[in-house]
Amino acid sequence: MARSINDIQTEILTARNTAAELSPLEILTDSEQTILNANSSSKVSIWRRWVWVFSFGQFVLEQYWDAFRIEIEARIAQSRIHTPKWYREKALDFLFGVPLVQDKDYYDLSLLTDAEILAAKIVANAASVRVVQNGYGTLRLKVVRNVGGEYAPVLPEHLTALDIYFNHHIADAGTVVNVTTGDADLLKLKLDIYYDPLILGADGSRLDGTNLTPVITQIKEYLKSIDFENGKLVLTYLTDKLQKVDGVVLPVVKEAFSKYGTYEYSTIGVQNVGVINEIRIADAGYMKLDESELLINYIPYTE
Repeated sequence: MARSINDIQTEILTARNTAAELSPLEILTDSEQTILNANSSSKVSIWRRWVWVFSFGQFVLEQYWDAFRIEIEARIAQSRIHTPKWYREKALDFLFGVPLVQDKDYYDLSLLTDAEILAAKIVANAASVRVVQNGYGTLRLKVVRNVGGEYAPVLPEHLTALDIYFNHHIADAGTVVNVTTGDADLLKLKLDIYYDPLILGADGSRLDGTNLTPVITQIKEYLKSIDFENGKLVLTYLTDKLQKVDGVVLPVVKEAFSKYGTYEYSTIGVQNVGVINEIRIADAGYMKLDESELLINYIPYTE
């Protein structure tokens, strides 16, 4: 990144002041030092002006280097085989209702305001996964939008536009992109929470009234913290998070299940559905707590 003219000048002056052979300006005769006012610290002295001239020249040169680097990186990006990460980035850059530049995989944003660009960016998060369907490799692209600070499925018209965007305009030849969206996978839990009776009540609420559901709140926060891009629910990590709730002495996950789509918690033989032994990847890319199926047994802890 190009340095500022001031930074370059500062580096030159620092080098000049710390170089012993230049300190007395031995390279100049006494008369030359007088003419150039070489020992002056004035910013308008001749030698200081030359420092600025050289600094400006170096500044312009470094700007050219930056421009050259950006151009080379762009050419490399255009020539490389596109990775799943690239498809994810393209999903996040997708603008609903905005046409691509003719025969290109990018938009002309010169006529759009920042507000219009923000409104057209309907994909809040995305994850790309290589899958095999009917013996053929495809790329599944999970997408969601943001509704009131929560993930939610994109609308049908969004899904149609994304499918055309990828499979008819920007995907590599031979690559089939299956764009999907869905409601959050649901998590069913059964917990034993051993609690400190001096801090929590029998219903799990704080005795000081600051939080009525600290355990449930912590579970929801943990689920939100899981990386959307194929992040994993890990029961051990969930237990660690619950251990940090003030008043919780010992959290025990007795049972854990998840489901998505039309599957049930009791479904067996389907990947990422049913009983969770330790790790679960959400099919939709994100997971929510099913409070209607949540069972917490609060047990007072005494030494």
